[in-house]
Amino acid sequence: MRLPRNGSPVANALWALCGAVLGITLTGWIVPGANPRISGSRASADGPDRRPPVRNAALQHRPGGPAPSAGDVPASKLSDALARGEHFRKAGAEAARHDLAAALQQAYSIPNRQDQLDFYRGLYGVWSQEDPVAALDNAQASFPAGQLQSDTIGIAMNRWAEENPREAWLWAEQNLSGPLKDRALTDLMIGWSRRAPEQAAEWLQSTGMTSQPLFNAIGATWAEERPAAAADWAKSLPDGQGKETATVAVAGSWAAQDPEAAAGHFAEEIASGDELNLVIAIADVWASTNPAETAGWIAKMADGPAKDEAAATLATIWAASDIRAAVAWSSSISSAETRREVVAHIGTTWGAIEPAAALDWLGTLPAAEASEGIAGALYSWAGTDPVGMRAWLVESPAGPFGDQARQSLGDVLSETSLPDTMDLALGMTSEKARNEALSRYFREWRKQDDEGAQDWLQTNWDSLPESSRTQLATEQSRSVVPR
Repeated sequence: MRLPRNGSPVANALWALCGAVLGITLTGWIVPGANPRISGSRASADGPDRRPPVRNAALQHRPGGPAPSAGDVPASKLSDALARGEHFRKAGAEAARHDLAAALQQAYSIPNRQDQLDFYRGLYGVWSQEDPVAALDNAQASFPAGQLQSDTIGIAMNRWAEENPREAWLWAEQNLSGPLKDRALTDLMIGWSRRAPEQAAEWLQSTGMTSQPLFNAIGATWAEERPAAAADWAKSLPDGQGKETATVAVAGSWAAQDPEAAAGHFAEEIASGDELNLVIAIADVWASTNPAETAGWIAKMADGPAKDEAAATLATIWAASDIRAAVAWSSSISSAETRREVVAHIGTTWGAIEPAAALDWLGTLPAAEASEGIAGALYSWAGTDPVGMRAWLVESPAGPFGDQARQSLGDVLSETSLPDTMDLALGMTSEKARNEALSRYFREWRKQDDEGAQDWLQTNWDSLPESSRTQLATEQSRSVVPR
């Protein structure tokens, strides 16, 4: 799923927060050689609750000295998360090549959950090359539902697909269901596309399936080696979600290698303004590697939705890595609409990092240009540091800006602390803004806890302004559907 970069300030602020979480989560992606952009979501990291049985004699023991140990590396080398993960994957692979039974016992005894997961990934990578059916049976029978089971089955399917994808597909159809099956088929398609992408694409189209993850897997994997051929295939697909998904996947994978070439190849689609996800895919990758070059590409684009989306994407990424450069770039944009989008995204991103500095900068800009950026910065601040924002509100003078900040914080807290949202609304100076916020928060409170909301209203009734009583009485008279 691609989170929106060009929606409301609330959506932008939530994207900034979710993006950080996703970035951390995706560092654990494990299918060897797979493109992380096509991985799909992961379940929580559930570890095994019993020792996996060994069902394959072929890997029981190999001569050649003692089994490798996961601890045979200086601690300093393991301090980096990526290096540590790679180390344990290699250790698991080497241990499986030496003695599978001992490797499984060693994996079970690793105390750190993430280290254990990485060790298993390496172990199952080797096991799946020699006997994928045994590895799959073992993973399915031995691990509880969760990330470990999903990852190990995915690895086995990926490796099996390199040798006999149709048998792997049949096994998945007969033995898996639900999200586990969807993940396994995606990993299968990755392995198949790495060996024979044309064959994989033909097979998928012959099935009549419209699964976006599978079109995504073929497009992204194929484009790793032959992006132009992958792009031609994507363009040849019938119009629909499969075509759009495949095209975006190819563009993102190609951009990771040569963003200028990817942008050039899809120039016609970009110019049409109809393929906004395609524009975002290229801008997202290019901005992460060379934001200045990306800015040059955007400057040459015709004004319109495509340019605005590309600029918004760059603004979000550049603001997180070099805020001064992003701000300087924003002032050079000639299109008023594009500059407004850029300011909004810079403000939203900067507000999650240095809210006071972001708001100071926004305060120097014309109101029409800065309004969405201010809203985004306030929502980001509320989402990342609600305690600090609440303390700032206590010290800040009352007025329209304070009302806007109170609403931003109240909206964020409405999922966790509705009594606080009512207090924030009561502190607003605008009667209209105060009563609308009180009504909205009270309505939400009733859905979650009608009794608690009624108790609050009864306790505070006498101290409420008359107009607020009228508004809340109207809200109280409506029927409510609990969550």
